[in-house]
Amino acid sequence: MESPTDATSRVTIRVPESLLEEYDEALEDRETDRSKDIRRYMRSVVNAPDPDESRQPPTDDETLAKGYAALRKAGAGRSVPVREAKSIVARETNIPSESVSRRVLKRLERRGYLAWGGDPINDPWVTVR
Repeated sequence: MESPTDATSRVTIRVPESLLEEYDEALEDRETDRSKDIRRYMRSVVNAPDPDESRQPPTDDETLAKGYAALRKAGAGRSVPVREAKSIVARETNIPSESVSRRVLKRLERRGYLAWGGDPINDPWVTVR
């Protein structure tokens, strides 16, 4: 939740004039303004649970999608040792196990699909989001 001391940002969008006029009329009926209504909507999006409580696989990269789907299936709400994760992804994507970290796991992490944990040297693991 924002506080009175939070910095603010300006958001600019383009919409058809007719839509803007209809929107302003609806807001007038509700006795609110654009800024308040958009902040309310943004809060509702941020606070809404994911409808199926899972992320959708990446759609722009088939290898990442296959790797993510395999890890979701294997992880099922738990952390997976990195060695096991590499094996699972290698089997599903036909990528050599030694290349899985660089080609799949690190890229999924950068996109927010998984997080690293455990002892990074002796006992690393990944948690699939």
